[in-house]
Amino acid sequence: MRAIIVDDEDAVRETTRIFLELYAKDIEVLEECSSVAEGYEAICRQRPDLVLLDIEMPDGTGFDLLSKFSEVTFEVIFITGHNDYAIKAFKFSAVDYLLKPLDPEDLINALDRLRKNRSRPTQQLKWQALLEKRAADQLPSKIVLSDADNLYLVETNEIVRCQSEGNYTHFFLADGRELLISRTLKEYDELLSGDVFFRTHQSHLINLNFLKQYSKKEGGYIVMKDDSEIPLAVRKRETLMNALRNIG
Repeated sequence: MRAIIVDDEDAVRETTRIFLELYAKDIEVLEECSSVAEGYEAICRQRPDLVLLDIEMPDGTGFDLLSKFSEVTFEVIFITGHNDYAIKAFKFSAVDYLLKPLDPEDLINALDRLRKNRSRPTQQLKWQALLEKRAADQLPSKIVLSDADNLYLVETNEIVRCQSEGNYTHFFLADGRELLISRTLKEYDELLSGDVFFRTHQSHLINLNFLKQYSKKEGGYIVMKDDSEIPLAVRKRETLMNALRNIG
């Protein structure tokens, strides 16, 4: 693979290049760039297979750079500091990222995943979801979900509910589809919970827009518009009532 490194820190560019030379013999570094403008020109000129891309740079962000392309025809591994909004965006879109300071093992693992999963159609779905998710306080309109065989771009307002199944999460969608995703419910609780999604119980996360009724019988439970009955933890009752008051 032919690669370009885009980062405004000299030390990060050098470290990244050295790690690639040591641990990724199949990757050739074509250029190292220190800004969005330089990176854009180099990508247009070199047409790389891979870009290792910083987030915050003096003349813009890695998101700004990607937005300049109508179609992203290269793989991307982001390089970032502890930026919560960026990490949240990456998790939503199933895009790989490396935290600074770079760890060689993290880089090796990211490259291994990239080699195994290279696919142009699925990559476009990832960028579409990523570029729509630009701030931590904004629920994205779409989320990327992947199972053993497929990758799906799902409208978040079409997610009726999520249910924990061990280390997996079962998604129930408004069109009747059910997807079993190999991530924990805890991750999706962190990503989705807010004004619309609510964790009713340790095993359940619901979209409040699909809530049909709350029953006080048998200790209290929720009935969704798909007629599923969802338990409500006692300690969650007051919080749920407050959340419902804020809907719409």
